[in-house]
Amino acid sequence: MNYEQQIQAFYNQLETNPLTPSGIATWHALMQVWQKAGWPKSFTVAVSVIAVKSGMKVRHFYNIRKELEEKGYLTFTSRGSGQAAQYAMTDLSTNLHHQPRALYAPDRTQASASTASQPNAQPSSLLIKENNIKENNKDITPFRFYEENGFGRLSPFISESINAWLDDPTFTEPSGVVIEAMKVSLLQNVRTWGYVSKILQDWSGKGLQTVGEIRAEREKWKQKMAAYHAEKKEVSQHEKSMHSSAADYSSYDFGF
Repeated sequence: MNYEQQIQAFYNQLETNPLTPSGIATWHALMQVWQKAGWPKSFTVAVSVIAVKSGMKVRHFYNIRKELEEKGYLTFTSRGSGQAAQYAMTDLSTNLHHQPRALYAPDRTQASASTASQPNAQPSSLLIKENNIKENNKDITPFRFYEENGFGRLSPFISESINAWLDDPTFTEPSGVVIEAMKVSLLQNVRTWGYVSKILQDWSGKGLQTVGEIRAEREKWKQKMAAYHAEKKEVSQHEKSMHSSAADYSSYDFGF
């Protein structure tokens, strides 16, 4: 079993076979147990353990487990007499290989040719960073973007945090805004969800709702900082000139 392919296939399937946030967290918790057990055909685990790993109440688990089974993400067998149920997770990664390759990996040759054909293209460190951020299609989810761009494996806690922002009415384009925050984080060479959350909180506090508004605000900030540094450089050069002039006067014979 390839853990990364299983996660990737899971989020692909969510696009057409969605789960509740609790369902996503529970699936991740069960996946972690399955991995820890060494990928057996089936395994047992106590409800209390899954409740702790997924952060939900035990009384809610049974409905969530039923949801996962009905939507084909797992099967389970209740054993009764106080024994833990037996689970068999669906191997979703088998469907991954039947998808068009372009959906999962950009055509680097085509991208390079396209860049080379632009006569005014100018290399810059920022442009290189932006081009290295993976966003292979317009329908990419924040969950998939998170894992494909080096933030790490999705834990139930991170999944719930992302879902909280997606469900928050603050942003009118929640999915795009969350991905935009991760891009900003990457451009700062930071790959932590905590940093992304701070960015989202900052945008929320400023009343920014769409990706367009956020980019416009960032552009204004860049121009302001550029003007500040230009002014600072001008003042520095002026002071240097004044010091230079003073040095010249000190060596001049005024005839006193």
